[in-house]
Amino acid sequence: MFETNSPKVRKQFFGLLTNRWALGCCLILIFQQMMEASSTLWLVLLVKAITAGNPFFHYLLYYLGALALPYIPWCIAFVLRISWKQEAQRSFINAFVSSNRNNIGEWNNKALKEEKLSILTSEGPQAISTLIDYVFDLFSYALSVIFNIAALSIVVEPLFAMAYAVSISVVILIMNLKKRAQRQLTKKALTARIDLTQSLLAAWDNVLLGNNYNFNLWQERTTQRLNRCLQKNVDLERFDQIMAIVVSLMTSVPSLLVVIYFVLKHQADPVTLSAFIVTLPVLFLILSYTYQTLSLAFRWGMHKSKLVALFKAIQASKDTTSHLEKKIKWNKIKLTHSAQDEYVSLRGPKEVGLHDEILDRSTTAGRLTIRGENGSGKSTLLMMLKASLKNRAFYLPTHNQLSFSSETSKYSTGESLKNRIIEILAKVNDVDVLLLDEWDANLDQENREALSSLLDEISEKKCVIEVRHR
Repeated sequence: MFETNSPKVRKQFFGLLTNRWALGCCLILIFQQMMEASSTLWLVLLVKAITAGNPFFHYLLYYLGALALPYIPWCIAFVLRISWKQEAQRSFINAFVSSNRNNIGEWNNKALKEEKLSILTSEGPQAISTLIDYVFDLFSYALSVIFNIAALSIVVEPLFAMAYAVSISVVILIMNLKKRAQRQLTKKALTARIDLTQSLLAAWDNVLLGNNYNFNLWQERTTQRLNRCLQKNVDLERFDQIMAIVVSLMTSVPSLLVVIYFVLKHQADPVTLSAFIVTLPVLFLILSYTYQTLSLAFRWGMHKSKLVALFKAIQASKDTTSHLEKKIKWNKIKLTHSAQDEYVSLRGPKEVGLHDEILDRSTTAGRLTIRGENGSGKSTLLMMLKASLKNRAFYLPTHNQLSFSSETSKYSTGESLKNRIIEILAKVNDVDVLLLDEWDANLDQENREALSSLLDEISEKKCVIEVRHR
């Protein structure tokens, strides 16, 4: 039903990561992490100068600046991240609009409406915010590791880069081998949480109404789901922590061997050795960041899949208007024209739209009234007319949340409807046809007659096609 591999969906998704705020945020992070990593360089030079008895004050200033100044671009990056999120939210809204604009065939599908509006207002924005936070953290961790390793390799020992590259390659191989197990445990933990949530959503009726039978069933089911949720989440956490230990050992051992090698090599050189010892905290900080970086990197597919699925879900279905004709019982619908005041049974060619007869009449001014028993498809017929007439027609359904300039909450139903029709006539100049769906459904006799007179006036210049409730 949806285009699962649509280039449009891929373009919309990657557009979230490539807008100007995203690129600006990434550039600021690169600058910030380079400044922060340079502290290792200045620290080594500072210690060497102090140990050798050389002037060191300028190195001290550089070192302090490398420690303090990165907070400025870091704060700027956070500000840009907020702008990035808002721009991504705008892109998501635009994607929804471009995919669903004038897609009237889905308008009265209640289940689809709830699904798409839930994605638009809740699930989509939350997933976008989570993705951007994830990309921000992944990028900052990766930059920190890369620049700090580069700094250690340049000013201390080039073997650090080689040892680190080997250890990372082995870790990636191990994590790839365990990816399927992690995905299965994550799925089981998520399923257990969803089951528990469904049980808790039923708590209100089962707890408050006081029916012991229902309460006991609910309590038993909830207890089972609580236990299962606990077990599955503990299994997932245990797996993650074991992987953390493996990653820690695999990344630590080669680097520690390089440390031992360097100490043995320079044990007779106190200046070089002193400068190296003070960089050890940086090394262990890099090792701790490594697991975070790899762990985040392996979750990229999960975040991407979730958001791509949401983008797919807001796409328009194929053939959304073709099924409308099947809902109309043409032999049970009748049409009357204000000029001739007679009923005309609707008929249509077999291979052409059955609403063509009304479309032909919509080219001239007048008032066409559609009547028929409940369930015959009168409202569906109006939707088909709107789909065919496009911008030539203005469709005003019975219940809607259409945006109007006039305030309707302080008026009665009849006055509100009258104000909206007047606004349509005053503001929408390119409309030739006015489609009204059961406008008289909730009006008293006085308001019905007043609005009917107004529609008679309008029908002298435009075509008014209405579905009447009475």
